[in-house]
This record gives sequence, C-alpha cells and structure tokens, in this order.
Amino acid sequence: MGQREQASDPINVEATKMVRRAFLDSGLTQEKLSQASGIPRSTLANILSPYAEPRLVHVSQLVRIAIALDLDARDWAGDLQAFERKRKVGDLEDRRARKKATPMVQKRAARGRSGKSSAKEK
Repeated sequence: MGQREQASDPINVEATKMVRRAFLDSGLTQEKLSQASGIPRSTLANILSPYAEPRLVHVSQLVRIAIALDLDARDWAGDLQAFERKRKVGDLEDRRARKKATPMVQKRAARGRSGKSSAKEK
C-alpha cells in the first residue's frame, strides 16, 4: 500500500481532522505552529488544508503538533484507537449482514431419482 492509499485510509483522514480541529481551536497561525513544532509551514499547510489531497500524517508529526498545541498526544492516540475499533466492528457487522443464507442443496442421488422417474413417466 503506497502513501496515497494510506493517506486516504479512514484512520488517517480522522487523524488529519483531529489536527485541523485542534489547530483551529488554538488560535495559532501556521507560522507559529511551524516554529513551535519544527515542522515546515508548507507541510503544515498541506496537513491543515481541507482542500488539499489527502496527506499521510506521520506519528512523529502528530506528537510534535500535539506538544506544540499543549495537548497530550496520548489522547489523540486513544481517540484514534476507539475510531478504528468502531470502524472494524462496523465492517464486521456489514460483512455478516451481507452474507447470504446457504441455499439448500439436494444430494446427487436424490436429484437423479427425481429426474429419472419423471423421464420414465413421459
């Protein structure tokens, strides 16, 4: 799986949303966040833009951004874990719901007898 596919993965999209919400709540500028986190402003702009292509957010970036925003990265990790567990349970339930009932199958001998008797009757 390449970076593009990973960037579009629901858990990464959720992580990006969490970073965006925290950034908006902080009142910092991208430049100030860049200085505080040590992440280039252009990289932050790509992460924070809701219009940019999905971007893979690395764990080190999440932790550095959380520290710069005076947040605990473990809270984000816990939220992402809960998100992924909920998503996996939902996927499993969807697969179970889509599973069709097994059709009744006649044994070969029973099929053969019914077919032969009707042929003799004609």
